[in-house]
Amino acid sequence: MDIATDSTVLGDFNNYEFRHRGEVHRFFRKGEKFFVNTEGSTGRFEDFEVVYTFGYTPLQQYLVPFAGGRLQCLPIAWDTERNRWFHMGDTVYTDEEVGPGNWLHWTRQAQNWNGMCADCHSTNLKKNYNPVTKTYNTTWSEIDVSCEACHGPASEHLVWAALPEGSRPTDVNTGLIVSTRDLDNEELLNVCARCHSRRAIMGDYTGDNSDLLNYMIPMLTAQPLYHTDGQILDEVYEYGSFTLSRMFEKGVMCSDCHDSHSVRTKEPDNRLCLQCHRPDVYDSPRHHFHKMDPGYVTGPGSISKDGGNSIVTGIGLRSHQDDTRITGISDNRRLINRGEPKYIEGTGGQCVNCHMTGRYYMGNDYRRDHSFRIPRPDLTAKTGVPNACNDCHKDKTTAWSQSYILKWYGERTRPHYGEKFAAAERGDQGIISDLILYSENELFPLMVRATAVRFLGRLNTPESNLAVERALTNPASLVRHTAVMSYNVTDIISYEKLMLPLLNDPIKGIRAEAAIRLSEVREDQLSPAARKARKAALDEYREVNLYNADFPGGLFNLGIMYANAGDLDGAESAYREALDVDDQFYMAKVNLAIVCAQQGRTGEAEKLLRELIASHPDLAELNSSLAMLLAEQGRYEESREYFLKAAKLMPEQTRILYNLGLLENTLGNTVHAEEYLVKALEKDPANYDYLYALATFCLEHGRKERALTYARQLAARYPGDQAARLLIEAADR
Repeated sequence: MDIATDSTVLGDFNNYEFRHRGEVHRFFRKGEKFFVNTEGSTGRFEDFEVVYTFGYTPLQQYLVPFAGGRLQCLPIAWDTERNRWFHMGDTVYTDEEVGPGNWLHWTRQAQNWNGMCADCHSTNLKKNYNPVTKTYNTTWSEIDVSCEACHGPASEHLVWAALPEGSRPTDVNTGLIVSTRDLDNEELLNVCARCHSRRAIMGDYTGDNSDLLNYMIPMLTAQPLYHTDGQILDEVYEYGSFTLSRMFEKGVMCSDCHDSHSVRTKEPDNRLCLQCHRPDVYDSPRHHFHKMDPGYVTGPGSISKDGGNSIVTGIGLRSHQDDTRITGISDNRRLINRGEPKYIEGTGGQCVNCHMTGRYYMGNDYRRDHSFRIPRPDLTAKTGVPNACNDCHKDKTTAWSQSYILKWYGERTRPHYGEKFAAAERGDQGIISDLILYSENELFPLMVRATAVRFLGRLNTPESNLAVERALTNPASLVRHTAVMSYNVTDIISYEKLMLPLLNDPIKGIRAEAAIRLSEVREDQLSPAARKARKAALDEYREVNLYNADFPGGLFNLGIMYANAGDLDGAESAYREALDVDDQFYMAKVNLAIVCAQQGRTGEAEKLLRELIASHPDLAELNSSLAMLLAEQGRYEESREYFLKAAKLMPEQTRILYNLGLLENTLGNTVHAEEYLVKALEKDPANYDYLYALATFCLEHGRKERALTYARQLAARYPGDQAARLLIEAADR
């Protein structure tokens, strides 16, 4: 980031007219200042001054000041590789018409520098958002990423460095808030991850890298951000995929491949990988079965540098003399980090093209997956994930690629967690034992273990719920946090017992998450100790979300907190504010409808739900929400219509069948009622509500033997349950 000047602005502001979708955007100057004439927040074209540049390569964006301390990123950026203007909407949100009312419009919050960009691009940034006035007073120590962005305030370290060498303390981290030397790969990754990760931030960075979850919550390597096998999909940066890699498992560090200060790779070609991997084994067609660049130097030996040119010596290298100088490096075998990859002769022999496939982000920024995975066309056939073979050979089929894998490497296919995660996405309960293995076996990467816990909570069976319960005490903070989010409540006593230690967890993110989960329980149902701990943790949760109240997610979370506390007015206000920021944030509208219904404003609630169903027909669960609302009003026939629609759209959701069964019983349609209740139980045989409903249904209709059967199943599944005992007694009479 820099102030817009002649020396920093790379784009063409010489009265250049950029035409896009029938409209002309003009870039021009007034004296020393830079301007753009483009569509503003009202839909009219206006002149806007550019005050900052943002980025250097492969693109440069431009920041425009707005009222309230906001800086907004223009959607038209300068391609520094091709020296041309381009509109990011053409590649970033191609399926959406982004007008001034849309939150993706450049004048709205999605393109706001203060909240979306600044934290990683300036040093010692303080966002300073005021949720009352809805204004920013964002500050920084240095406009760009300086030494202290990673090392922390270093004046005491400079004093140490100025001492005579013999009189300095031996610890090279002396005087640094953030240690950056003598770290293992996990400690170093924590330093890098605060920017090189997709995450939810909880506050301004303080230099504490002891545990990431004291500052941010890393996103799990699951859909919709990642493919089911963990390959990058959305813009997720490097952290998540790198933690999945065998290299990370073996202790490889970011700085083994990247220069810590320039972030460039230490070598521009396969030599980067040959720092660790034997060239005679891996840098050979015997390994990758592809043609190599005719000018490529291969085989065991050493590579030295002289005057910027490589001098290659050793046995088996392509040289006519022992010190043949290779002038320059072939473009074919450079690591392709920017621009359209050109897969021509020789690129098949590049390590990165088989083990680090990439995607474009921000229009022209090509970034590589850092999970360093083996090409697996077989997983493409099974789950639809991409594979490196067809990334190059786009004109070939997956079967064609797999045939060569089998020919070259034989039948050595390893099982992959991606297959099980794909099944979990479909709601397949048959893979619960595999998910439990992933969640509890430390031989699997941390992200795999945490993601497995997430799926176990979604599947919601007694077996999976017990595994989630065990994960609440897992040593890994990300696994514990995921378990808190995924835990399914059975009864309040055990819920409090499990959550109370987590309210006092040493990790901030876990305390805050435990607080909002336990806020689902009424105050008078908790012990004094739990009430006290929950209040302290909820104060932290409130601060986290007030910090993020410039975005719909923070306001939405505050709405949930208010609603759980019984403050429906506060909840309504928060949900409406979230919708003011992003009117497409449908979850806030759903919860607003619930609040309206709780306040007796059922007409308004119904209107909101019908609007949502019309605008988001893909959100099948909305039909169930409307059905519930209509049933509560006694409009049973209309309710049935939406329950049936929901059941058709979401056949795996047993709760809809259960509700249909209750509704049909209310209408006197006992045959259909029993049919739906039995279907629900067949799909989820351990569900307490379904067993209880069938037992009472059979009792109500004089079928005591069937009632006794269900009541005994309930007692067996939930020993000591008083309701089960009373049902057995009633059926026995």
